[in-house]
Amino acid sequence: MKRLLSLCVNGDSTQVAVWPQATLLDLLRTELGLTGAKEGCGSGDCGACTVLLDGEPVNACLVLALEVEGRDVGTIEGLNDHPLQKAFIAHGAIQCGFCTPGAVLSAKALIEKNPRPTREEAARAMSGNLCRCTGYTKILDAVTRWNDLPEEGNGAEAEGSGVALGAGGEEAAPDQYDSPGGTVVVGRRLPRIDAPELASGRAIFTDDIRLPGMLFGKILTSPHAHARVLNIDTSRAEALEGVKAVLTAADVPETSYGVSPARYDEQVLATDRVRFVGDEVAAVAAVDEERCREALKLIEVEYEVLPAVFDPFEAMKEGAPQLHDHPRFKNNINTRVDWNFGDVEAGFAEADIVREHTFTGNRTYQQPMEPHCAVARWEPADRLTLWSSTQVPHYVQHQMSRLLEIPEGDVRVIMTHCGGGFGGKAEVNPLEICGTLLSRKTGKPVKMRYTREEMIRHGRGRHKQHIKMKIGARRDGTITAVQEEAVLEGGAYSSFGIVAVYYAGAMVPTLYRIPAFKFDGYRVYTNLPACGAMRGHGCPHPRFAFEGVLDMLAEELGLDPIEMRLKNAMQPDSRTVNELEVGSCEMEACLHAVRERSGWEEKKGRLPPGKGIGIGCGGFVSGAGYPIYRSKFPHSNALIRVSEDGRAATLFTGESDIGQGSNTVLSQIAA
Repeated sequence: MKRLLSLCVNGDSTQVAVWPQATLLDLLRTELGLTGAKEGCGSGDCGACTVLLDGEPVNACLVLALEVEGRDVGTIEGLNDHPLQKAFIAHGAIQCGFCTPGAVLSAKALIEKNPRPTREEAARAMSGNLCRCTGYTKILDAVTRWNDLPEEGNGAEAEGSGVALGAGGEEAAPDQYDSPGGTVVVGRRLPRIDAPELASGRAIFTDDIRLPGMLFGKILTSPHAHARVLNIDTSRAEALEGVKAVLTAADVPETSYGVSPARYDEQVLATDRVRFVGDEVAAVAAVDEERCREALKLIEVEYEVLPAVFDPFEAMKEGAPQLHDHPRFKNNINTRVDWNFGDVEAGFAEADIVREHTFTGNRTYQQPMEPHCAVARWEPADRLTLWSSTQVPHYVQHQMSRLLEIPEGDVRVIMTHCGGGFGGKAEVNPLEICGTLLSRKTGKPVKMRYTREEMIRHGRGRHKQHIKMKIGARRDGTITAVQEEAVLEGGAYSSFGIVAVYYAGAMVPTLYRIPAFKFDGYRVYTNLPACGAMRGHGCPHPRFAFEGVLDMLAEELGLDPIEMRLKNAMQPDSRTVNELEVGSCEMEACLHAVRERSGWEEKKGRLPPGKGIGIGCGGFVSGAGYPIYRSKFPHSNALIRVSEDGRAATLFTGESDIGQGSNTVLSQIAA
C-alpha cells in the first residue's frame, strides 16, 4: 500500500503517495516528473542521479523515498540560470550531457561551502560523479573558475552576442577569430548549441519519455552459455495480474538480423538454441518493471545444455562445438581476411633487423553513462514510432522495416538526446525489436531499458585479440616490411565483427610508409556475448602491438623513438601500401610538437626509477568507403531550408550527435 509523504522539493512543499520500496529517484522521476536526475547504474556508483538532500549531495537511487519525509530536496530543475550552469556551458564541460545535472549539483554543494576550490578540492568533491566523455579537465575548469566569467558571452547569451571565449573561458581578442564577412559564428569558439538545455536538465533522453497508457517490458535471457531450447511454458507469467503480453520465438519474425547483410545471424528470440549467457529467450510487457521481473521468474524454460567453447583457438579446432550450422562458418570462423601487399619476403630479406612479438588485447566494454533504452508505439495503419538512445537511427529504421515487413516510410525512428555511445549503440538492439513487437501485440506504448548488468551481458564491446606482429627495418630505422596475424574472439554473433577484423589489419599501414605488408585475420565465434564496435573497433590492439615492436626496434638500433617515427611518418596526399588514400596528414608536425611540448629531450632516459616518458601514435579511418547496407539513396547528405523572411535557416542532416558536438559544428558550417 502506498504511503503519503510530505517534503519540500526545490523550495515548494508537496505531498506525494509512494510505495514503501520506492527510492527517492523513483519519487522524483515517476511521481513528480523531475527527470533531470538520471538512472545510470542503480547502485550508487555513477552519480548521474545526484540531488541535494538538505543541501548535501546524495545518490537518489540509494535513498528510500520514505527517508525524505519532512526534508528538503534540491534537483537540477530548481536552479535558474545559476553561474555554475553558465560556467559548464562556457568552459565546454558538457558533451553528451547525461551526467551534467548530477555534476552541477555536486559542484553547487561544494561552492556553497568553498567558493574558491582548488582543482584538487574540486576533484575530490566530484569523485562520485562519473563522466565517460569529457576527461574531467573542462569540468574542473568550470568548477574552479565558475565566478570568473565575463558579464556577457558566458554561454547563455552566446547566440548572436558576437563574444568568443578563449581556451580558458576568457574573452578572445577580436582579431583572434576574425572570419570572412564579419560573421559571429564562423571561425569562433562558441558554446555547444544544446549546452543550455543539457545544463538545465531540460534535455529529453529516452528514459525521460512517459506516454499515456505506457507499459514496461523486460527480456528473459539464458543462464547457459550453450543450450538447446526444448520447451517454454509461459502460462503462469501470462496469468499474473498486470502482465499484458508475453513473447517467445513462436510470436516473433523468423527473419534474422544483424549489422552487415553478409552476416545476418541473430534471432529476435531463441528459436532452437541459446549461444551465450544473456541470449534472449522471451519478453514480457506489464504495467511496471517490478511486475515484469515477477513474470520472468514464472516463465519455465527446459534446456538441454550443450558443450561450449570460449577460447578462439579451441573454437577453430576440428570437432569443436559449432555455434552456427552454416558451411560459411566452418570451424567457427566468422570472417577470414588474407592480404598480401608488396613483396613481404623480399622486404624482410633486405632488413638489417627483424623483430616479432606476441600480444594479447583483452575485451573491454564502453559502458556509456546512459544505458540502452527504447520506447515503441505501434500506430494505426501498421506504422511504428520508435524513440531510442541510438547512434544510428537510419540503421534501426532499415532493420525494423526488414523485420516487420513494412515500408521504411512507415517506420519513424526518433533519436532523443543520446547519453554517449562509443560504438555500443551503433546497431539495432533487442530492446528496440521486442519493445516494438510488444507494442504491436498490446496496442500500447512500451518502454524497455537495460540495467547496467544487462548492458554488460548484451555485450558489443571491444574484441579480445591475439596478435603476432613482425617488423623489419634497416639500420637507419627505415621500415622494410610488416607482417601481422590477428585472431579476434568475437562472441556468439557477428555484430560489427567483419569491420573489426578488417580494420585490425587495414589501419596498421596508415601512419607510416610501409613498402610491404601481409595480414592474416580471423574473427572467431565463441559462446560469449557478441563483440562489436568500440572506439575505433579492431584498431587499438594492433596499433599497440605495432608501436610496441617499433619501440623495441628503436632501442636495439640505438635510435630515438621519435626519430624512428619521423623517419617513416606518412606524408600528405599519399596512398598506403594497401591502397588507402591519405589526404591531409600532419604526422611530422605532430611529432615535432609533442617532442617540444613534452620536454622529451630533457626527460627521456633521465627520469628517476619508477618514472618514464614514452610515445605511441594512433590513427583511424575518416568516413567509410561504402554503406553497410545498400539502398538507392545517398548515405551522406544535408538539406537547408531558409525561412520565408530570409532571417533563419534550418539544417536537416542524418548525422547523430552523441556528445561529440557535431550538431554545433555542422550549424557553424551551414552558417
